[in-house]
Amino acid sequence: MTPQGHTELPYRRGRSDYAGFRAVIKAVGTGPRGSRALTFDEARAATAGLLAGEVTPAQAGAFLVAMRIKGETPAELAGVAQALRDAARAVAPGPPPPGRPIVACAGAYDGMLESPHLSLAAAVLAAAAGARVVVHCGGRIGPKHGTTPADVLVALGGPHRPKPSESLAMLERCDVALVHAGTALPGWDQLAEIRDEIGLRGPLHTAEKLVDHLGATRFLVGHTHSSYRDRILGALTLLGARRGIAVRGMEGADVLRAGRPSAADASGPLDIPESPGSVLRGDADPQVAAELTRAIAAGDERGIAAHTATLNAGLRLYAGGCCESVGAGAALATRAVVDGRAQATLEALLTA
Repeated sequence: MTPQGHTELPYRRGRSDYAGFRAVIKAVGTGPRGSRALTFDEARAATAGLLAGEVTPAQAGAFLVAMRIKGETPAELAGVAQALRDAARAVAPGPPPPGRPIVACAGAYDGMLESPHLSLAAAVLAAAAGARVVVHCGGRIGPKHGTTPADVLVALGGPHRPKPSESLAMLERCDVALVHAGTALPGWDQLAEIRDEIGLRGPLHTAEKLVDHLGATRFLVGHTHSSYRDRILGALTLLGARRGIAVRGMEGADVLRAGRPSAADASGPLDIPESPGSVLRGDADPQVAAELTRAIAAGDERGIAAHTATLNAGLRLYAGGCCESVGAGAALATRAVVDGRAQATLEALLTA
């Protein structure tokens, strides 16, 4: 028997047979002519094995690199995401409170390095204006090891690595929550270490953004490369999402570029107001983003950072079905800042 509990088959001249996880690696890692796409069920089972620690680090690394080289299909991404969803439900605190649909928002889990991360600010504005938003991410991870929304929450005085029960309490309190993959997905932390050693993005870097934390049925997913738009939207369709929006955001985040915003759903590109020449730049330090988040919510920031947060709040409101267009959603978010609801929502988020 192998260390993983699979029967070791004898070597045969000219051809070799593998059982268990070795067969999965062979399926995806034998080159352009020999590799094939995994089915939804195969991708789901392989990822479940990774999360459960049923494969060696060497096998996990080989699988992730092979999938990166081969490229993922929508069915493979959906299968990987479903395994992550299965794991998340194992520690879920219970069904979310009834009411408006929840929008799950996530960009690249490796964060941002060139600008302040305003995903949490946009979520607060959107929640203040009527949406229900879950922002999810993990701890710092490669390749970038940039600032994450979790870092910004800590800089604001919020909890470090909130437990799923704490995330649900946030949502019940103020219609916005942060979910940390390290506490919500058993096995995620261990896999993150292997991913850091590899140093390449792989299927988990995309699929982890498709998890339906706290019962989300609508999704706002950031990506960098245009080729991933249709893969993400296709995977969300297979997973039964009520609405899915792919955002070609700043550094792969779920944050639109104010100057040239780009996002699409299953019907095609969205009509989003543009501000030519507007570019958000600045220190990516979490404390800077936290200070901007407070200033934006209070109405004290009126520059490009405020415009970026308001525009992205509009996108979240649109994803949640709260308005007919992104522009209309941005107007709702602006009113929530003016009348004090945004600042009250931020204070409620930080009140344990």
